[in-house]
Amino acid sequence: MTRDQARAAAQAAVLTGEFDIARQLAAGLLQADPADRAALIVLAAVEPRLGRPAQGRMAGARAYAASSTSRQKYEAARLTALAAANEDRFTLSQFWLRRAATVAPTPQDYEQNQADYRGLRALNPWQTDVQLSFAPSNNVNGGSADLYNIIDGLPFVGILSGSAQALPGLTASADLRVSYQLDRTAVSQTTLTGRLYDRGVWLSSEARALSPTSTNGDFASALAEGEVRHVRALKNGQIAGAFALGRSWYGGEVNYTYVRASVDRNLALSDTLRARFGSQIEQRFDLNQPADMARALDASLAWTLPGGAQMSGSLGWDGTQSANANARSDIYTAQISFAPAQPMGPAQVRATLGASFADYPDYAFPFAVPGGRQDRSVFGSFEMAFPDYGYAGFAPVVTLGALRADSNVSRFNRSEVSLRFGLRSTF
Repeated sequence: MTRDQARAAAQAAVLTGEFDIARQLAAGLLQADPADRAALIVLAAVEPRLGRPAQGRMAGARAYAASSTSRQKYEAARLTALAAANEDRFTLSQFWLRRAATVAPTPQDYEQNQADYRGLRALNPWQTDVQLSFAPSNNVNGGSADLYNIIDGLPFVGILSGSAQALPGLTASADLRVSYQLDRTAVSQTTLTGRLYDRGVWLSSEARALSPTSTNGDFASALAEGEVRHVRALKNGQIAGAFALGRSWYGGEVNYTYVRASVDRNLALSDTLRARFGSQIEQRFDLNQPADMARALDASLAWTLPGGAQMSGSLGWDGTQSANANARSDIYTAQISFAPAQPMGPAQVRATLGASFADYPDYAFPFAVPGGRQDRSVFGSFEMAFPDYGYAGFAPVVTLGALRADSNVSRFNRSEVSLRFGLRSTF
């Protein structure tokens, strides 16, 4: 039997279910040529059927390395993913499906790969979400738009330091979440999630000239958190409760440690309208001062318009009780967003507009501010996602953001424009 005949016979044996014969023929071909792609593909297909998924996965990986065309690589990657799934190694299987997505020969193949990935995600108790972005900004430190500090109702005028003014530069952030399903039934799910967030800042030469003593690390921030969340399905939606423990850093120093409890309720009001109500309470501990208590309430509606466009609106309140007079506050926020059904050229877009009002009734800087401090802000963003230009199921996202804040304490007059570049998973 020639090699071509052996290959044809092995492939026929796979199709007729003669897996032992196919394996023997493939083994003989690999003795003659360890890089025989056709033989490796046969092993990748039959080894899991014979109860040896690990051997099938390794053969599939070798077949992928020996492949030269997109169709060949797609076939090998999917067989490797299937073998890994048979080992219950779902995360590794998802990795191979993402590799398959990079070489899918047709749109139909890509869509099938997406559907298979979603199916694996439903089976996998482990879930990983990574968000990466960087953004040039004219105000990386949240500084004032003014040089002078003027307080309405007081005759004093101060000059703000360079670090208190808006500093231009670049920000970059990484947000990693890893979740594990502790328990899952037909009507409920309990998940443990760990989160690490880090935001770095790079000051421009203009910023360094304005504030020579400032360093990049002065405005960096980070967060580490662990959360347990339980979700239960109800007749017309679901209810969830969560408990979290975490720590926040700013400027390289511990900002505070916190514990948080939250409850939220999602319900379907109709086929096209959904509502959400949420509340949370957070206790913050700082070694240098008494603990703060932060509370929040929010409500939102999301609806699908005729034609498929998506619109949503939300209202929120955040309140902080603290022994520190300058931290006591009530903040009210409203926003609305709209996403048309059809893309604009190659981009799927979403526009958001919002406004907020913040009241600090006991604010002093350093003298008591008559009537307290009030900040009024408007903000907006225009997001563009490019799914057709993605790689391995990750698409680039560009977001133009703007904010304007006016305060009776001019230190908190702010103006910011940023252009954020990031990646988003498409499946």
